[in-house]
Amino acid sequence: MITPKHLIENAEKYPDKTALSFKDKSGDWIDRSWSDFYTSTKLIAKSLIAFGINKNDKVSIYSYNRKEWVESYAAVQFINASAVGVYHTCSSSEVEWIVNNSESKIVFVGNNPGDNNEKDKMPVHRLNQIINNLNNVELIVLMNGVDEINNDKVISWDQFLNKGKDIEESQILN
Repeated sequence: MITPKHLIENAEKYPDKTALSFKDKSGDWIDRSWSDFYTSTKLIAKSLIAFGINKNDKVSIYSYNRKEWVESYAAVQFINASAVGVYHTCSSSEVEWIVNNSESKIVFVGNNPGDNNEKDKMPVHRLNQIINNLNNVELIVLMNGVDEINNDKVISWDQFLNKGKDIEESQILN
């Protein structure tokens, strides 16, 4: 995984070079530059701070690999917190154990592209079954394209990012 120091160095040395690539909804490859990756990571880090995540706090990421997964993981490192990966095929009981055992305060939720449109295979629906059992979770952030669920702890990716826009950059990497 890229550490904050290396991400900053790469953004400075290779701002327009490709840092990561992913497929869009049409199946076309999209390239993200080091500069874009760094900018996105900083905004996520600032949003984590805005939602009260501090050094040594835990944040779970329950998703298939996607750009938001990598950006979120790097952002957690930027604020000296700990990212807890939750495999996208974990059952509800496994998710409950991992998230509670890690004492995660936030859970990022993505999707499972191999779900064949079966709701019981989608992370958000597995999480919804145990959402009220997650003792330390204060916030659940749904990545773009994830089915919405109705719970006071749940917000969209855009709502999450908007919260961090007013945080000073000097508050990250401390």
